[in-house]
Amino acid sequence: MSGHRLAVSAPGADAAEITQLARIAESQNLDAVVVGAIRNGVPNSDDTYVAAAAGAAAMCTRHLRIGVALDLRGSASPLRVAEDIGVLDVMSAGRLELLLRPGPDQHWSQDLAAVFGAWSGWRLDDGRVMPVTPTPVQPNIPTWMVEHSSDPRVAHPLAQGDSVLFVEWPETAFVPDAAALHKMRRTRDAAGAATVVIDLGATPAPRRAEIMTVLGSLVGPCLRCAADEVDILAIDTTEWLLRRTELHRPPLTE
Repeated sequence: MSGHRLAVSAPGADAAEITQLARIAESQNLDAVVVGAIRNGVPNSDDTYVAAAAGAAAMCTRHLRIGVALDLRGSASPLRVAEDIGVLDVMSAGRLELLLRPGPDQHWSQDLAAVFGAWSGWRLDDGRVMPVTPTPVQPNIPTWMVEHSSDPRVAHPLAQGDSVLFVEWPETAFVPDAAALHKMRRTRDAAGAATVVIDLGATPAPRRAEIMTVLGSLVGPCLRCAADEVDILAIDTTEWLLRRTELHRPPLTE
């Protein structure tokens, strides 16, 4: 990781809204969108659906990283998951990231190892070994594991690296104050995270676009800046968002 990142997720959102959120996220200079959910039982979180929605998000963006939350226990077999991962990484030109929800059965780890080894060779029923195509663009796809036995908001890296912290957006909040932003930074640092994912699952869908404006103009800069700059950024951005609304529109021209 080269610095702190800000991402967004909307667990339960359908593919159409994921595509819209991805466009907004890129326009607001966010770093990534997470498709699917890190919790079990959330609508539209089946691996097959997540892969299709992530493909749509990849096609309508150019720079946004595309995170997919998978559990390898949905409608897709491990072989199909490996194929989908390869396709998504090629479609996105190497922008794919994985967040994995471990399954409860003892075979889950074996299936995960099979998925990650699939592009070198997948053993067929007749004993032959064939590589799964397409091969991902990235030599190593960034991957995190959600361990529900510890903190369910934190996803830990599968290899070395920083964690990912999920923060649920308060439904009643619009513009967080400096105290809330400092608290978010402390929580991130305590979790050893470089990426904060804002969970908009509890935010009503009609409000998500305006909340993402706040993420791009205030939360993102305050998570990336030096700690001493948070207070002044919070004051200036709040003034702009809430009280200088007449300046948000360009002047009319004849």
